[in-house]
Formats: sequence, structure tokens, C-alpha cells
Amino acid sequence: MNTKKGFVAAFKDFWFRAGDFRGSSTRGQYWWIFLINFLLGLVFVVALIGGALSSFMAIGPNSNVNPFHLFGNVAGVTFILLLFWFLYQGLPSLSLVIRRYRDAGVTPWVLLLTELAPGIILAIAGRNTTGQVIAGLLRLADLVITLLPTRHPVPAWTTRPNEDSRTVSMVEAIPDFFRRGGVFSGRSSRSQYWWITLWGVIIGIAITIISVPFTVISVVSSLNSASGVPDLTSFFMYLGVLLGLTSLIYLPNLTLTVRRFRDAGVNPWWYGVLFIMQLGASAFIAGSKQFNWGFIIVGILTIVLLVITVLPTKQSA
Repeated sequence: MNTKKGFVAAFKDFWFRAGDFRGSSTRGQYWWIFLINFLLGLVFVVALIGGALSSFMAIGPNSNVNPFHLFGNVAGVTFILLLFWFLYQGLPSLSLVIRRYRDAGVTPWVLLLTELAPGIILAIAGRNTTGQVIAGLLRLADLVITLLPTRHPVPAWTTRPNEDSRTVSMVEAIPDFFRRGGVFSGRSSRSQYWWITLWGVIIGIAITIISVPFTVISVVSSLNSASGVPDLTSFFMYLGVLLGLTSLIYLPNLTLTVRRFRDAGVNPWWYGVLFIMQLGASAFIAGSKQFNWGFIIVGILTIVLLVITVLPTKQSA
């Protein structure tokens, strides 16, 4: 078990043990991350409010500039930053809560009741008071468990840093992808990278096939509700679940790409440059009316990324 304490140790542990589902994590390791997210949330809210106020105050009464356009720029950039921060925490958060349950002496399978069941109950019960109470009690049980002291410490799972690339099958690529989800060191071969890409395409197509009729049915049924008031609760619950599942692959995909760059003989810092440029282009698209330029930049960066990831392994890198 990792015995290091404090904010910095917990922060590093959170990210680098993203693929560790077998170890345990203390209360401090769990609640430091909660505190970090809470404080960052406050910072983003203050930044959003401050940006909105400054946008309105910067425009005089006789100005032709629409203050809502400036506010949209601030809100768009803030939303993108919050979205990316959430998405990249998907897998680390899941593995952390599993380790915390195990450390507290509770089998991680209980998470099906305390984390998954409340969402299902709310999706089915809607605004029913009984369903909301049951879901609330289950979430309260989750809180109590995460506050329990260490009862069953387990040694941290070895992630084998600096692991070399190897050829894998389509099935073998999946556990390798998640096991090394927080590992930036080492290498990943073309097969390790492109099998995951193919899986992403297949799953994306399947989700699209399911989502289109579900969305249509949800919207039509909500518009034809007896109360006359559209109820899109089930639709937004579905979007939340979809977003949560998607977040599980963001960090592993980042570390996989870093390892693929290194394996191809390209300094991984260049991926950092491409990544920051893609974030900037996304922020430009969200906060500007000139969408075409933003999409052109994203397209060029995607082509560069594609070329590098198809390069063969270079052992001398």
C-alpha cells in the first residue's frame, strides 16, 4: 500500500495509479482528490461569474456589441476546461473508489448498489419521492464507506514502468489499454494503438445506432406527456451515463498516444504541443463565430497525429 501522505502524493497517486484496480487507497488519498475538485469547481465558478460581469461592464450603453457574445466566449472556454477536466478523471476516479472500498474492508462490488443503483432508480422513478429517498440513502451509504478507516490494506499493483512495446491481438489490446491507463513511460506498438482505435470506431458506431432511435423516442414521448410539460429526464440521464462511460477512455488514450509517439521515434512532448493546439482550436470554435478556421486547424492537427501514429517502431528512439 502507498503510505505517502499529503496533497502532492495523493495527486500523483490518483493519476499514475489509474489502471490499479487491485490495490487499496486510504481516506487521505481519496478525500484529497475530492477537496481538489471542490476547490477547482469554486475557482471555475468564480471565473465564470467574473468573466460575465466584466463582459457586461466593459460595454458602454451606446455600444453595438452584444454583451451576450462576450459572455459566450467566457462561458465556452470555461465549459471546455471543465469538460476536459472531468473526462480525464473517469478511469482514475473509478479505480480510486474501488481501492478505497477495498481499503475500508468493503467489497468493491457494493459499488453497484451505492453508485450505479441510484442512477438507475432515478432514471426509472423520475420525480417519485420514494425513489429519490432510496437513491439518497444509497448515496449516503457510499459517503459513510469512503469515510471508514483502513481495515484491509493491499500492496499497490505493479504497473511495470518503461515497459517495451509488443505485438498484441485485438482482444489483448483491451486489458493492456486499461492496465497502463496512468503510465506515461514505456512504449506502445502500432498494434497496441490501432486495435484500440478500431475498438473505438466499432463502439462509436454501435452507440450511434442505439442513440438515434432512443433520442427520437425520448423527445417524442416527452412532448406527448399527459402533463403537457416536456420531461427529458430519461434523455439527460442517458447522456450522463454515456458521458461517464466515455470518460473512462480519455486518460488511457492520452498515455497510449504518448507511448506510441515514443515508440515511433518522436519526442512525446510534440504530442503535448499538438494537444494544447487542439485545445486552443476547440476553445476558438466554442467562443468565435468563425467556425471554419477552427475546424481547418483541428483537421490539420489530426492529419499530423495520424501520420505519426502509423510510423513503425524505432528501437533507437
